[in-house]
Amino acid sequence: MLEDDLEGNPIDQLPLTPEEALALFRSALGSDECNGILLAVSGGPDSMALLGLAVAARAFLPPIAVATVDHRLRPESADEARFVAEFCKDLKIAHCTLPWLDAPGPGTSQETARKGRYALLVGHARAIEATHLFTAHTLDDQAETVLMRMASGTGLVGLGAMRPNVARGAIRHVRPFLEVAKSRLIATCEQNHWVFSKDPTNEDARYARTRFRALIPILADEGLTPERLGTLAARARRTEDAMEQIARRTLDSVMVRRAPDGGAIRMKAEPFFTEPFEMALRMLKKSMLAIGGEAPQETQISLAKLERLLKNLRMAIRDQRPFRQTLAWTVIAHGGGFLEVRTAPPRRTQRENSRTAQGRGG
Repeated sequence: MLEDDLEGNPIDQLPLTPEEALALFRSALGSDECNGILLAVSGGPDSMALLGLAVAARAFLPPIAVATVDHRLRPESADEARFVAEFCKDLKIAHCTLPWLDAPGPGTSQETARKGRYALLVGHARAIEATHLFTAHTLDDQAETVLMRMASGTGLVGLGAMRPNVARGAIRHVRPFLEVAKSRLIATCEQNHWVFSKDPTNEDARYARTRFRALIPILADEGLTPERLGTLAARARRTEDAMEQIARRTLDSVMVRRAPDGGAIRMKAEPFFTEPFEMALRMLKKSMLAIGGEAPQETQISLAKLERLLKNLRMAIRDQRPFRQTLAWTVIAHGGGFLEVRTAPPRRTQRENSRTAQGRGG
């Protein structure tokens, strides 16, 4: 049960003060050197509260600018962007509308729209030499994300959901309101008479996030509140960070040789059998990413496939027999007490395979 204030109002109904917001901004920035902030403002209550509170505390913050992404997926999006622009004009804050010129159109998935939005925001942040991008994700958003990740069968990384401060290329993405209930941001807008818009897609049951959002009150009645889901995510992130640090050190200790071109790594094989399964799994993934260069991403490595591969690899190490398997962009091979992870050769296209077969037949 949430603690009440002196007047008997639940804490999650109280508006945020500029002092609270400044403390949240500084906490999310941590030890980062911040030379400029780009606020992502859509016109909804969360982002309008972010804008208003940042402006109220701007004397204690680096230079602030605002950007609104016009996805062009709804007829109202252009009007919403103009509304934010006018509000920023009144506040004397620089604003830019970023149109998504290559938007796929109606029916675009929320994930595709998210990627397009961040590409535009990060690009604009770099253009204006801002080092940090602020978004107004709330505790409610975090709770929904945790539930969605759980439903997808995620591991510890996914269970940690959104982080308050992450890298997006050269830009740091900061979410200062991850522990703040959305109701507090709505109350903040109402107290300060900051008008905001409502996105009808937030109520569209065709989207998974909307359906999970509808489950939150039901789960809260059983004790699984957004606060507890947020706490679960924070604890998962702490555990994840600790295990990652240990896995990094352990991998360094088993490294034998790295190819001059960076395309292969040779390691002692025994630790991949003797270490706990989860630690060996992380070491194996890190070795794959180490030779991946800039193109491959961690999300390209299927956790289920990596787990199956490691189970077979550990049996091969135990039995001291050869092992070789391809996964994602790598070949994992065992033999002679060593484990080698190297870049897989380019896959042949169907046309190339057909030509090869014709040549052999001739």
